[in-house]
Amino acid sequence: MRALLVLVLLGRIACSEAYPDRPLTVVIPFPSSGSTDIAGIPRISKLFRVMQTVSVPSLTDKLVEELRQTLGGTLGQSINVYRRTRGKTNAGTRYVALAAADGHTLLFADNPTITIFPALSPNPPLDALKDLVPVATFAHMPIAMIASTNHPRQSVREAIERARRLPGSMNYASAGDGSTSHLTGELFRAISGAHIVHVNYNGSLPALNAIMTSQVELGFVPLAAALPYLKGGKVRIIAVTNSTRHPLVPAVPTIAESGIDGFDASGWFGVFAPARTPDAIVSLLNYEINRALSEELLQRTLISQGLLPAPGTAEDFRALVEKDRGRWTRLLKTAAIKH
Repeated sequence: MRALLVLVLLGRIACSEAYPDRPLTVVIPFPSSGSTDIAGIPRISKLFRVMQTVSVPSLTDKLVEELRQTLGGTLGQSINVYRRTRGKTNAGTRYVALAAADGHTLLFADNPTITIFPALSPNPPLDALKDLVPVATFAHMPIAMIASTNHPRQSVREAIERARRLPGSMNYASAGDGSTSHLTGELFRAISGAHIVHVNYNGSLPALNAIMTSQVELGFVPLAAALPYLKGGKVRIIAVTNSTRHPLVPAVPTIAESGIDGFDASGWFGVFAPARTPDAIVSLLNYEINRALSEELLQRTLISQGLLPAPGTAEDFRALVEKDRGRWTRLLKTAAIKH
């Protein structure tokens, strides 16, 4: 840790006079309705654009605003936000990959953008770990395994036993083909041996509606999307899929605690820069983002939204990207996904 601090301080000294020397741009590859894990991939129309301008800010936009305030306040430069959404997030990602590697253009992305969508394409437009450099993880997004309150209460173990006893009789909803919630469900099916059938919905809200109306029995959706429906008793969270319980639902066990040892799957949001961005600039940005994540106010804000703060080094983030890319790529070879 001491060596890291020395490196960060040296990096700050080396680039403090030259960087940043003008406003920064943070590129968002999602529509204002949010990332694909939350909102799906809407058909863009004139009416949809009008609705976007008057809608409540999405979770993704709220996170980018937190990032904008964080970096703007510490770097002494304004932060512009540029939305580039075409091509299933490819347009925004490619825009940053082709930008000057000087730390003034950054990408705010989620794990489907970086680790799932490229694996679904026969000719991916870029290689995230060659054309981009991971700067910092911002937040983890736990996935919730949910059921309707209309169904008898059941545990993870009971659901597995029933699915094994009656193969193909139990369906599960997700936020869409290729979403983190879908692949988490497929990972659960593969590891547990539960013969459950995926039902694709375009976003978390349609998936939640299918659960509440008992069209499907189970669902895997981001905890952030499920939280508003807990107070009204419309859905029940059986378990969370990441390795730790969430502070907002401390009584809900993890899947690992429920009998599937080592199960750990969640989404994440993070910051990337163009490849060949100087190490000193990457270290400085990572330091400032981590300093913000150590503040109690931001921690409370992220937790209240169903997320978890995710401090760590740029090397930690790269390892996470590599792990997820390998895991999801292997799983995609066996899962039925509509490209």
